[in-house]
Amino acid sequence: MIRQTLLLVALILSGCSSTAAKNTGSGVVAAPGGGGDLAIGALADASLPLGECGMILWTLEENSPAAILRVTAGKGAEMSVNGAEVKFAISETSGAAGYGVFENQTLAADGLSATVKVRFGLGFDGGSYLERGLVTIESTSGWRMVIPAAGVAGCRTK
Repeated sequence: MIRQTLLLVALILSGCSSTAAKNTGSGVVAAPGGGGDLAIGALADASLPLGECGMILWTLEENSPAAILRVTAGKGAEMSVNGAEVKFAISETSGAAGYGVFENQTLAADGLSATVKVRFGLGFDGGSYLERGLVTIESTSGWRMVIPAAGVAGCRTK
């Protein structure tokens, strides 16, 4: 378990400092079951823009975690939904805050809503680990997907 956690942390940190953390897999992270209309994919570019603060969340897939959510402080969030990048507005926040993001955030996009819940963990130079994350996304047709996640919050200076 410790080895898996360290691997996840290494992947997370490389995504924060990389200028182009690209996904080369099929892109589908969580597909619908039973005829639902939601398929969540990996972000093509998971890095924060240079000079910005925010957070990146990854799935907890043991063998191939995938970045599924990027929140840029003061600018909104992005997810890959049904094969397209969707930009979300942040409509509500609560809980502890750091690096321009909060432990609880409500997101809204055309036909979609999402809630993001994380817990700030240990800090590191320029950021903090996010643990016990949960991303819940729902379409207006009533389909809902819940994705366990972990990640980092911080500011990208390089």
